[in-house]
Amino acid sequence: MSSRVLLFSSLALSTLMCACQSAVGTLPSARLNQASTRSKASLNRVAIRVQNPQQTVLPGEIVLRYQPGVAAQSRDLTLQSLGLQRVRSLGNPELGLELVKLRQGENTAAALQALSKNPQIAYAEPNYVVSIPRIQPHEVLPPFQGQALYPNDPMYNQQYAHRVSSSEAGWRKQKGSEKVAIAIIDTGVDLQHPDLAAKILPGYDAVDKDDQALDGHGHGTHCAGIAAAITNNEVGVAGFAPQVGIIPVRVLDNNGSGSSADVAEGILWAADHGAQVISMSLGSYSESQAKEDAVKYALNHEIVVVAAMGNDGNKRKIYPAAQPGVIAVGSTDSRDKRSYFSNYGSWISVSAPGSSILSTFPTYGGEGMKDYGSISGTSMATPAVAGVAAMIRSEFPNFKAKEVRAQLEWGTDDLGTPGYDEFYGHGRINLAKALTRRP
Repeated sequence: MSSRVLLFSSLALSTLMCACQSAVGTLPSARLNQASTRSKASLNRVAIRVQNPQQTVLPGEIVLRYQPGVAAQSRDLTLQSLGLQRVRSLGNPELGLELVKLRQGENTAAALQALSKNPQIAYAEPNYVVSIPRIQPHEVLPPFQGQALYPNDPMYNQQYAHRVSSSEAGWRKQKGSEKVAIAIIDTGVDLQHPDLAAKILPGYDAVDKDDQALDGHGHGTHCAGIAAAITNNEVGVAGFAPQVGIIPVRVLDNNGSGSSADVAEGILWAADHGAQVISMSLGSYSESQAKEDAVKYALNHEIVVVAAMGNDGNKRKIYPAAQPGVIAVGSTDSRDKRSYFSNYGSWISVSAPGSSILSTFPTYGGEGMKDYGSISGTSMATPAVAGVAAMIRSEFPNFKAKEVRAQLEWGTDDLGTPGYDEFYGHGRINLAKALTRRP
């Protein structure tokens, strides 16, 4: 088992690029070379940001949405009149959501101002930078005593999250439905990992615009294993939702960084391709109307949306977690206390174990990457909650998204101040309780 310290920040991308090598080695295999080769365009965009590590938007790029009913020809004329070029539609073109770019030397602020005055445009905004939250150092924890009869995964007794969350009692009731799928919207997933491969469904790469959502970073693979690693297979670790499918959606590049346009596109794609739960261990302190519209689209399609609150230890809101309707997740540690790094506030929904979490890593890693490892963050708590939400959908298949959320929040263990509070929300997840119909 490997152990690592990752230091990522949406506002320190130059540090991020250096830290990424120690995080995933050099990832030298042919499969990572494939991921890297397919990412030349995204890497060029990263290079622009690294020249200005405080950059929070992608220069020269705008996300806009047309008013309903604006014809394709009128859209083209609008862009031509403003010297803008369409890059692509985000989701179904009928939604009217597009990524456009300016001509060389044009001023983004001036273009946004002009678009705001155009009656055919509902809104226009910069293409904001989005990244994985700042991942925290972890402590090496002793295994809890005794190997459980179920499951038989050899590393299970190092996964304290299942012990505190009453996972075994929950699994005796429900192991998850193969008709339910969690979309891991992240850096991609190792599509051939032995603890994941058998349950991976067709996915999408919004960065490179193909169907191979291959993880060139490691973060997404780790999240996928927490949510739904194959369980009781005598391999590796156990996931919260043993028989639920995984839909890999890559919206962040090999440095763990992306854009609001790619995230919005990933959400829309997942919503249209069978996801019942969306897990997003990513965010930005910038509000994006495009991301908000994409989340609303998912919610309107009865999809449960779960997102990480961030790891800066403060009350500042991070999006999409702080968006209405999203289940915002805080982190707890092995002592059932709030993780010191976890953001908090009145926007929190529930908490889950996020400190020192053992899960899957890419099998094609370099030195120090041995298929499994531990890291910490609200990033790790989020897929645990997504896994529980998927189990609720399996147990109560007729539940609407709001009913799943209510069941999830009710099925927790109250920590801290009695009742709802800004550090733990409604409480820390309890799988067994969440699978018991509330009164």
